[in-house]
Amino acid sequence: MKFGIFYVLECPDHDFARAYREMLEQISYAERLGFDEVWLAEHHGSDYGSMPSPQVAAAAIAERTERMRIGIAVSNLTFDWPVRIAEDYAMVDVLSGGRLDFGVGRGYQPQEFHNMGVGDIQGESRGVFVEALEIIRGLWSKPVGEPFSFHGRHFDIDKVDCRPTPVQRPTPPIYIASISPETLDLAADQGYNMLVTPTLMTMPELNSFVVGAKRRLRDHGRDILDLDFPMNWQIHLADNEETAVENARDALTWYFDAALAAVPQGAGVPPTYERYAELVTATEEAGGMTVEGLRDGGVVYVGDPEGLIRQLDTLHDETGLQHLICWMRFGGLEHEKVMRSLELFAEHVIPRFRDREPVIPRALRDTPTSTASTHPFDSTSPFITEDTMGFLPVENDRSIYFEHHRGEGRPVVLIHGWGATTRAWDTTLPALRANGNEIVTVDLRCCGRSDKDFDDVSIGTLASDIVRLVDHLGLEQPVINGWSLGGAVATAAAAQLGDRASALVLTGGASPRYTASDDWPHGGTVADVEGVLASAAANRAETFRGVAAAVCAEDPGEAVLDSIWDMFMAMGPRGDDSLRDLATVDLRKEITSLEIPILLLHGRADAFVPFSAAEAVLGLNNRAEVVEFHSSGHAPFLEERDRYLAELTGFLNR
Repeated sequence: MKFGIFYVLECPDHDFARAYREMLEQISYAERLGFDEVWLAEHHGSDYGSMPSPQVAAAAIAERTERMRIGIAVSNLTFDWPVRIAEDYAMVDVLSGGRLDFGVGRGYQPQEFHNMGVGDIQGESRGVFVEALEIIRGLWSKPVGEPFSFHGRHFDIDKVDCRPTPVQRPTPPIYIASISPETLDLAADQGYNMLVTPTLMTMPELNSFVVGAKRRLRDHGRDILDLDFPMNWQIHLADNEETAVENARDALTWYFDAALAAVPQGAGVPPTYERYAELVTATEEAGGMTVEGLRDGGVVYVGDPEGLIRQLDTLHDETGLQHLICWMRFGGLEHEKVMRSLELFAEHVIPRFRDREPVIPRALRDTPTSTASTHPFDSTSPFITEDTMGFLPVENDRSIYFEHHRGEGRPVVLIHGWGATTRAWDTTLPALRANGNEIVTVDLRCCGRSDKDFDDVSIGTLASDIVRLVDHLGLEQPVINGWSLGGAVATAAAAQLGDRASALVLTGGASPRYTASDDWPHGGTVADVEGVLASAAANRAETFRGVAAAVCAEDPGEAVLDSIWDMFMAMGPRGDDSLRDLATVDLRKEITSLEIPILLLHGRADAFVPFSAAEAVLGLNNRAEVVEFHSSGHAPFLEERDRYLAELTGFLNR
């Protein structure tokens, strides 16, 4: 296992001479302690980072070190002429004796694009990035002295050469920083390594991405053990947890305030950068970031060495982590605290993992290992019970998140309701796993970990996503179970699957109609729905808190209420259109035509879908049956969990 250190070189006090002096001293010390490498980030024109030319710093580091590799994380290829970038970093490789690892990205901070005179092309940065990388790789890999030409949309160069050429042939190792499907395809086609970080996402989200990315690369024919996935993680170690938190609090607070202020947000977010704006909105609605929240989500590790060792053990097994970059000097953290953190890491952590053999992520192994009974991340982490997780592209470059829990029994697809996520089923999953079922959960478009900006979020399209996921996983005769709005999605998906589905379960399902009509006297009105959406537009947090409170017939307690509210707050604004579509969808024809068993699990006190609507399904399909939950509202799987599970598993075992 390899270990590195990382520098953005934030300098809140503007004492740049001190910051550079301390960085070089820390790097020299890290080499003596046994760290394998140092990584440098390029940033321009703000306190967020003060290293505009990592190639200059890399040359200085090459003279002060003997064996450490020198990584770039990353060179922003949209900010400079690609021939110049190729020349500069070829010099670094020569001066360092072939120790360069070349990481590339396209940049994301609008002010940096403005500073570098390319503010008008940020929306096209992906295309610029791809062409620039092709030019750099071409200049490095061609025979020495042979001219190189490239004619693209953004660059047009004819018969140019590169002096010097890198020591490492055909090129230094190339790393790409991105989480988009397009970049994964590029990595798979060209064999690039991937740089990942949980800095702007939770650790479970990052782990899901890594496993999904490795699966995607494997499906492209790549040996995932031949590719490098270094994870850059903000880490601070002290002799005990309390000291570590106190040491890091001010520096972390400063850093994340600066990071959130720098990302694209507000009106006019450039295309392909919408995720950053969604992060800012979600953070603001959650009341901001706290050190405690960052630690709970695994965004940072702040604590003692033993706790870090436990987390790295899990990461190694779950995601195949074999390369860790330690971001220890964050937010201008004091020099002596960084040096002590380096010492503790070298003394306690490196020896435990140095000889750890590479492994394929547990979810991708032919025979999955059992899950540990405890987990070092927060209790909602999908890694507690999850065998497979990933992202399925469904619309252009947009993807939905899914979890696939293996089992020998009948497959069950669980579809959450409006504004919820896969986590809605956390009280149901253990029982279905114990029953031996194969289980798939999915975050619908705009919800949870799925992308937030889709052109089409209609019920029919959500159902098509379910069918595509069934095909992707090769599920045979699945049972489709939908809660609330998910009931309409489940009904439409079952209709699309036809005899490929074995049964339909509606848990408080908004199916076949959610609103009343002249011949369907069940439910509210379209105007009621529009009223909820108008209220959400005016005050999203308060509206969703009220909706969450109405889910259960009796007060479920603050913990449950908070969990429901948290799911709502993770939904992007385009998700509102799914509820708008539900208000007019009529699936009576579909539910009547189904030739499979239909089970309706419905609360008598349901405030969203009246019990009479569930009873009415009996008149539409003679294979339907209703189970009434007398003490439940809209979520019998939460309110009368034991009976709900008994009814559901009994139905599945028939």
